[in-house]
Amino acid sequence: MDVNKPKTFETTDKAHADLFNEMVQTLLKNDNGLLEQLTNHTQDMNPHASEEEKKKWNDSQIYKITADNGMQLINVSADSKIFDAIKDKGTCTFYAAPGVEDSPSQSNISLRGMQIVGQNNIGAGFAVDIAGNAYSFYYTSGHTTITWTPLPSKEDLNKWNGSQLIKITNDTGGVRVSVGATESLFDKITQTGKTFGTFYSPAGVQDNPSALSSRGFYHFTSADNNNKGTFGWVIAVDYRNNVFTNYLDLNLGWQGWRRLITDADFENVQWLNVTLDNGSSIGDRPVQYARWGNLLLLRGHLIANREVICGKIPITGLPNLPDKGMVVSVPVSGTTGHSKLYIYKTGELKLTGLHAVNNSAVTGYYLDTVVPLN
Repeated sequence: MDVNKPKTFETTDKAHADLFNEMVQTLLKNDNGLLEQLTNHTQDMNPHASEEEKKKWNDSQIYKITADNGMQLINVSADSKIFDAIKDKGTCTFYAAPGVEDSPSQSNISLRGMQIVGQNNIGAGFAVDIAGNAYSFYYTSGHTTITWTPLPSKEDLNKWNGSQLIKITNDTGGVRVSVGATESLFDKITQTGKTFGTFYSPAGVQDNPSALSSRGFYHFTSADNNNKGTFGWVIAVDYRNNVFTNYLDLNLGWQGWRRLITDADFENVQWLNVTLDNGSSIGDRPVQYARWGNLLLLRGHLIANREVICGKIPITGLPNLPDKGMVVSVPVSGTTGHSKLYIYKTGELKLTGLHAVNNSAVTGYYLDTVVPLN
């Protein structure tokens, strides 16, 4: 754009004409300067703010959530409360010095956090202390303090992830498996597969170990393709405190219930004296026997000669014993050693096969033993 220059003002009064012309020249000079600036701005290749960008700036966040240097917006001193410092604020960051009254951390640990606010005096957020402990918090308009909740640490997560995940009871602490009145105990527990658990089996249930209801544990260490237990054991206790065990072997099946024997089972056992023969005599305790179920029980201290029949159990034979009798090992008295004790079908007892440190020092034989009869 070219600027037209005006003609100079001419008059007979030269002094006034010069003043007027000088003013016009000044205005013209200013116009030329403005024109040069406008021309340079128009030819500037750098991008200028568009209306869209201006709108973006106008609509941007004006409220600060941090200080101008990027640090926390609010500093809570040791003699203040976090709640009082942030309850009237919007979304913000804060720092709580050690010893702040409502800090969830130990008194010697500082805390940094951030809150998010959606409504007046209702806030929630999180904070982390310098020991690495993390917390969430919230408060509402009716609260007078912050409610803090510790967040799991990495140590906690590792502990939970490495813990036992299989349930052995139901969620309320009851048994994992309840056997129905028309169901089989064995079927119900093997159907749980390779696992450990608890069960309840009412009286009369198929495969129950007792005529009474029972509760117990089971553990299967392997399962078939249908996730049915194949090797494992079960322990059951009926409501009269009798204890039973059973074992499942894939190749042999269930081995059968066996009841554990306790001292109470022997309270009513009737002990009878063994008839002694051939110069045998009683030592420091009488030699006695008892029949208890399918067991023959012996006890006592016997002084007797070896290789001869030393006594007899006066009962009507022991038909379940083998023809050649059954042999058990019994300790000796007077020295260290043992001897074989033969028990025959007829009830006769015979000592033989002495093995002692000093045979001549043997003073007797302890017949404390249990012999199965089947």
